[in-house]
Amino acid sequence: MQPARYGLRTENGRVPLARWQRMDGFFVGRESAFDLHENPSDEPATVQVLLHEVDWLDAQADRPTRTFALGDAVLEVLDPSGRVLGDYPLWEAELTVSGAAPDGELRARLDALPHAGTEWAWDQWRQGRPKRPHVWAAMPVGEREGWLEAARIVSFRENRTPYPVLTERIDLDGRDVDDLASLFCALGDAVDGPGGYCAASIADLADCLRHAPRQAPRPRLVWRDFAVAEKGLARTVDAVRYLDLVLATLADGGIEVSQEAATG
Repeated sequence: MQPARYGLRTENGRVPLARWQRMDGFFVGRESAFDLHENPSDEPATVQVLLHEVDWLDAQADRPTRTFALGDAVLEVLDPSGRVLGDYPLWEAELTVSGAAPDGELRARLDALPHAGTEWAWDQWRQGRPKRPHVWAAMPVGEREGWLEAARIVSFRENRTPYPVLTERIDLDGRDVDDLASLFCALGDAVDGPGGYCAASIADLADCLRHAPRQAPRPRLVWRDFAVAEKGLARTVDAVRYLDLVLATLADGGIEVSQEAATG
């Protein structure tokens, strides 16, 4: 039997409830980084998730069909050894158990719909922390938000601070900056190594630059293949290009930007 890829615990993390291999209806978010900037929403999301190949950890073989009101709970993403890679806080969670069947249904609310691209991203993290940058570039534009989601969750779980150290020189590989999410993926690699995270929105970037420790008062960002971003970030909001918004945010955050043409 393959190791479980997900798990469910009580909100305090102490009581494991179930583990399972597959699920449908959880990674369903489709908002782009552009959408999140232009139409931010604080409304919670609701998911109705079908769980497959469930290991009910109470070891009860014969159970009636019933629904458990769990209240607050945590959905965990597991690696092959069972270690928790990341988690999603849930509230108003209800778990339906269907007799002795290996499947179940989970209904819950959470801050936002987990992005559709995140399932692929978690599969990469299950193989270990990325050893090379731009793994996310294998994802199509429109799904790279999922990479940011996984990287953010891992970073917040593993680090005492969500802010990476800004070195005196930051080398940004811009060859795959095809949209706003791609830029934040590339920035994460640049400031925090492969799989690193610094922001998933322009507001997050401003916050990071305001609070992140730095090795120099005015770090220098060397942006290679800058011309790619001139196309990928040409979209406008309030008649301003996203590229100009990003450059203004970097400047306001005390980052000196220099451009380099394509290499090789």
